[in-house]
Amino acid sequence: MKLNTFMIAFVVLGCSLQSTQSVAWEQITCEIPFLNAGKKKHWTVKQYKPVFDPMTIPLISAQYTALTDATARMNLNPSSFRYASGGLDNRDGVGVLNNESEIWFEDLTKLNPMNAKLIAVERSDSDLSRDCTASESDIRINTKYRLARKPVGGNKIQYNLLAKNQLFEYGGSYENFTSTVMHEMGHSAGLDHEGDVMNLMGGDNLIVANGNAFNPYIGEDTAGGLIALYGLSTTAKEEVSVSHWRLGTKKSDGAGGFYSVHSRTRMFNAAGVELPKVCPYTKPNLDGPPITLCPEPIYKVTKGQAVKLELTYENAGKTPTRTATVRYYLSTDSTISPTDTLLKTTVLSFLRNNTPSTFSTALVIPNTAIVLRGKNYWLGAIVDPTNLITESFEGNNATYVGIKTN
Repeated sequence: MKLNTFMIAFVVLGCSLQSTQSVAWEQITCEIPFLNAGKKKHWTVKQYKPVFDPMTIPLISAQYTALTDATARMNLNPSSFRYASGGLDNRDGVGVLNNESEIWFEDLTKLNPMNAKLIAVERSDSDLSRDCTASESDIRINTKYRLARKPVGGNKIQYNLLAKNQLFEYGGSYENFTSTVMHEMGHSAGLDHEGDVMNLMGGDNLIVANGNAFNPYIGEDTAGGLIALYGLSTTAKEEVSVSHWRLGTKKSDGAGGFYSVHSRTRMFNAAGVELPKVCPYTKPNLDGPPITLCPEPIYKVTKGQAVKLELTYENAGKTPTRTATVRYYLSTDSTISPTDTLLKTTVLSFLRNNTPSTFSTALVIPNTAIVLRGKNYWLGAIVDPTNLITESFEGNNATYVGIKTN
């Protein structure tokens, strides 16, 4: 939301988003001794085209819509590996390793009660192939995912993209289904779990939020992995993004690999010390109840204060190095738009090296009458604000971090 026509003088800077790690994505490795141990999962036909089970995923259902949305989003990747919907199954029944790629819902706790913490699982015939070649991949979604977590008794999967505050990461009760299926579709193509960078194949959803809207997206690491495995598509487009999430820690996936754990980006003072928050924001534990007191971090600032805004920038497009304009704004709400008060304009060089770049940008809180003490504002950024770049996806180009003026 625009404060008024007052505009802070902007600075144009030339920057490059650097990283010390060139490869982060992991490829699934087959494990059967004397058959395929050590060989890497791959497809000879560069396409994953599953059918959906009409018994558990009716044509007119939120689940079906979410699955087709996840398929479309994965198909925006810049590699030659394609995703497509095969429509509904022909009612011959679904099952693993039946020579047909399928997606269906199933009670995974029947196999193990601990599977209540498992949202979905992918299984491929590559596991039994002599050279680890895949021709089938099945995805099963758990119908009893975290039923015991408050509110008790309901599946904690959210099938639509209506509002950010429904998501567990933002004080809601649910995991996002679209991002979950995109993660499993990454497995279908041959990508394994990854714990070293913020990415789709980690342990948390990969989403970007602006206001109360949010969007799941592929991200740099997954895009880079698919290009490495299957080559760059001749129709690939550019894709740059910004997010208020970053790599936090990593945790074991229980199978010898690691998941990335994503944390919120931060606000620092000029000396690089994290600023105090209005309330003690803590990312919620998936085994605990949703957070209500402080669902998002809001930092304390002072009028005229020099601060540093930390955000994560990614290049998931066709060009390994892509220059883009980034503008930083002060807003009276969490929806960052070009009508907000401009603080700085920067030119960045986005490097597609499979490692998202998280860093801080120096800004100054305006010391003017338009900024009131004791009021909430939001600092944010828009990548490619004038849409000069033709991108595969435009829904991940703006985000925010909350502040409150002392």
